[in-house]
Amino acid sequence: MTRYQGVSTLAALFILGGCEGTLPEELSPGQPPPGLEVQRQESKLTGLDLSVVDVVASCAMTSLSISGAIKNESLTGIGGSTAAVYAETPTGGSQRMGVISVPFLVGGESFPFSLSYTVPEGTTRVTVVADEGDVFPEDDEENNSVSIDFEIPCATNQQPVASCSNVTVSANAACQGVASIDNGSFDPDNFPGPFSVTQSPSGPFPLGTTPVQLSVSDGLDTNTCFANVTVVDTSAPVLGGNRGLVLQPTAGSDYVLVSLADCALPATDNCGGTLDMNASATILRVTSDEPNDALSLLRLLACEDIKLSPDRKSAMVRAESALLGNGRVYNFTYSVQDASGNATTGTCNVKVPALLGNPAIDSGVSYCQGDGCPAGSRYPGLLCSLL
Repeated sequence: MTRYQGVSTLAALFILGGCEGTLPEELSPGQPPPGLEVQRQESKLTGLDLSVVDVVASCAMTSLSISGAIKNESLTGIGGSTAAVYAETPTGGSQRMGVISVPFLVGGESFPFSLSYTVPEGTTRVTVVADEGDVFPEDDEENNSVSIDFEIPCATNQQPVASCSNVTVSANAACQGVASIDNGSFDPDNFPGPFSVTQSPSGPFPLGTTPVQLSVSDGLDTNTCFANVTVVDTSAPVLGGNRGLVLQPTAGSDYVLVSLADCALPATDNCGGTLDMNASATILRVTSDEPNDALSLLRLLACEDIKLSPDRKSAMVRAESALLGNGRVYNFTYSVQDASGNATTGTCNVKVPALLGNPAIDSGVSYCQGDGCPAGSRYPGLLCSLL
């Protein structure tokens, strides 16, 4: 029988450590043996990892279309799991729209999905979450969800508002008006865009009233309204100038009938064109720069040097000038009016040469007949008042 001989602790340590064995370092209370912490860290890595990839989403009003895939990023297979789709609104609200049942996936395999939902009004973000509820202890939780933001919220389109108002504008030089009947048309939801405004007819518009239609579009829906554009003529005629009529003195200081057309060039109007002076103009007054009773070269005395016609379209003036004067100048002040009632006042003159035919020089108003005559200029003169 062989007896078992026990080996002392010290001897055992030398045997295990070899001939040059050393005593192991003492461990602090609670300190794990070497290598145990590494084993613990390695035990945390499960090799499992699900991710959301290739997500594409779009909205047509509140109809959401979304597609993508759930992918097994690990090398080993992962059993069936559940993914979910969430919709978020600007107020921070979140609604679970549905789930995606993901089957068993071998390493590196993807499970595609393509879904449609009716999302809440005003949805601005959708999020897909893989392994909802964290059933699997995955190595990377950061790739478990993907979000898509919408610049334009998912919403039911509100029709654009067409607002019109009647407009009155002045005619331009071509007797036309440029105007818009748009009175602040707008798109209340700025969706889907672009917003556009079209006017028919677009203009320019002729004199008078023209019915106009305004159409607005928000890129999906349209709306219309109607109003009138009225173009009015507010421009006065442009004077044509003086003809420079000269009357030669007669022996009997005879009357000469002078019409406005004889005295002034035709006026022009933006809407009426060239105006007939006899039809469009009226004499306001006629003045002479010599007294009514001035002694003339041949007849000596002749009164009533100016006689206006009842219709104020012409005047009879004497073809005479004062014996010692510098010639006589008759000034015709007239008003020319277009068809819209716009009027312009102008002057033209008729001259009677002085003795020896010297050109007449205007010396200012001495005698006047008509409206708006200067004070005292209607006086017929001492000699004529005695007749």
